[in-house]
Amino acid sequence: MKKVKVKNRLGVSAVVLLVSGLVCKVLGALFRLPLTNLLGIEGIGIFQLVMSLYAFALVLTCGGVTNSLSKLISTARAKGNMTKISTYLKRALFIGVGIGVLIGLVFLFCGRYISAFQGISNNNSYSLFVLLLPLGAGLSVFRGFFQGYENMVPTAISQIIEQVFKFVFGLLFAFYFAKIGIVEGVFGAFLGITVSEVIALSYLVILKAVRNKNFQTLQDLQSIKFARHEFDKANFPLMFSASILPLVNAFDGLVIVPRLMSAGVSSGLATKLFGLQSGIVGAILNFPLIISMAVTTTLLPNISFLISKGVGGRVTIEKGLKVLLFLILPTTFGVVAISKQVFMLVYSDMTGAILDIAFDLALYGAFSIIFTALMQYLVMLLQANGQFRFILLITIVGGVAKALLSFFLSALPDVNIFALVFGNLTLSAIVSLCALWKLKRMVNFVIPFADLFSLLFGTLVMFLMVYTFINCNYFSTLANIIVAVVLGVFVYVVITIPFMLRLKTNKSPVRV
Repeated sequence: MKKVKVKNRLGVSAVVLLVSGLVCKVLGALFRLPLTNLLGIEGIGIFQLVMSLYAFALVLTCGGVTNSLSKLISTARAKGNMTKISTYLKRALFIGVGIGVLIGLVFLFCGRYISAFQGISNNNSYSLFVLLLPLGAGLSVFRGFFQGYENMVPTAISQIIEQVFKFVFGLLFAFYFAKIGIVEGVFGAFLGITVSEVIALSYLVILKAVRNKNFQTLQDLQSIKFARHEFDKANFPLMFSASILPLVNAFDGLVIVPRLMSAGVSSGLATKLFGLQSGIVGAILNFPLIISMAVTTTLLPNISFLISKGVGGRVTIEKGLKVLLFLILPTTFGVVAISKQVFMLVYSDMTGAILDIAFDLALYGAFSIIFTALMQYLVMLLQANGQFRFILLITIVGGVAKALLSFFLSALPDVNIFALVFGNLTLSAIVSLCALWKLKRMVNFVIPFADLFSLLFGTLVMFLMVYTFINCNYFSTLANIIVAVVLGVFVYVVITIPFMLRLKTNKSPVRV
């Protein structure tokens, strides 16, 4: 009976995060669409240049906090060491907020020089980092705290609160400041994001204060020092490994425009291409990653708990991977199949060559999304097994490979902006393969060939059916999209019925 309750709780947690992720993506799209129309493609390019550095700074501030805190708290619960949890929480807040303030001050004083290097004058958005980074650290810490108890509801609600108020205040301030100029409009958008994080963090702090009035704490100084050491040992490798991808993305943001100009692209078009790839195509392609984030976030504390109890969790690992592939494959390529029509519907000024480039970026980028989802899942398993230094090592290798490819290929006229796609695919493939090699030496889990073939075949048939139908233009653009989505879901479900039956009964065909 206990196992059933655990499975039900996992399922509910995954659904909660999946639903909140979908809501946040919809709100994010609703935020970005009018923002793009308000600022233009060049303005959204500037927004993405700032956002790439913000993402890097945020991960450097607290990239490992959520997962390390979640793992440590779940481990402490499994071993009955409840008094350690308070020390973990205080240490996480001290490290995260402290680093956030320090890095924020660097951007406050050096932001004008960074903007000048990027070719953007009078960009004051970087000055807001001194507030954004400590706030982001606080959000990460409290979300990790609740996730350690396998309670995903506070994380989900806080994410929705953040997106709702980002939509309201971000667009309001962007509209107001855009009257002065495009760069000022970008500042207004980030000011709205700052306000939204204040509100979301306030919700988590109040919830923690209400629910944990009688919180047990360590009293022995030696035990406190040991608990702090445990947190640092888990957090810092994860923080640095999590910062690799935002670092190379920030590197892309710094060098991509000059490198594209080396390929013969004008400065304005180079900024537009970067905004197209990272802001528009990237937004729609990141939609399927909601699934992988929901699965990995839910399973990390559970698998850590099982490992701490002396149970390997092989069945949970295999089932989680099957569910991930079952959802991520059709969602990713389904999004690609309808992407051109979505772009035409949403961005009325996107036509001709730009529209074709956007579709090609989405098609090639789909493969990197699949590997990114696998990377997130496999890295989560390494985290649950305490392989923090190995994660850092393979992420550095992948990040260096991505940076080199992006830098050198972007200057080639025949490659240009597609260098970023090839770089992303290289990074995620390297990390995934290395993580899989390491895990296979630790946990004996497999995905039967028949299951994998069923999913790949179903995805291929679904993609061809949807892509063919939607390009026949039987109805209006919106109606074509809706009918194509329904058709795709129906075709994929019918083809994968045998797989779903085996997944429900926990039976697998002969393993290869």
